[in-house]
Amino acid sequence: MKTLRLFKILPCVCFILMMATVVITSTETTNEECANNPESNNCAAAVEDPKCPSRPHIIRCSAEYLDLNKNNKLDREELEHAINGLSWLTRGVLKIIGSVDVIMKKCDYDRDGAISIDYDMEKNYETCLASCFKRRAFKGAFFPDCNL
Repeated sequence: MKTLRLFKILPCVCFILMMATVVITSTETTNEECANNPESNNCAAAVEDPKCPSRPHIIRCSAEYLDLNKNNKLDREELEHAINGLSWLTRGVLKIIGSVDVIMKKCDYDRDGAISIDYDMEKNYETCLASCFKRRAFKGAFFPDCNL
């Protein structure tokens, strides 16, 4: 009798575990998709993952905290000013992302000397802040409390 009950319950348990796996996998895919592809239709409902902030989140926070003249561009001078305002230890960690020259090379898509929020950041998502690690380091260095 106990064996019979187990066989009745086992398919239910397997179904629940399978559905939980699908939901978890779906959520992870959506977060990674949103982090790497801001144009995705699934991003509107996604919640920011503190371990992997999305590019749109980093772009909004950069515009708010680093674009000092509010022209929707991060000029080389604004980027240098932001980096020079960091502690020596944080500047050392940021070397992982790169120097101002490296950041400009990867992020200034049209090579006009400024990283445009509207143009460059839409075109360079494969090279500029492309990994979760780099986005997390960038956010942690410049605007850790940003919730935009």
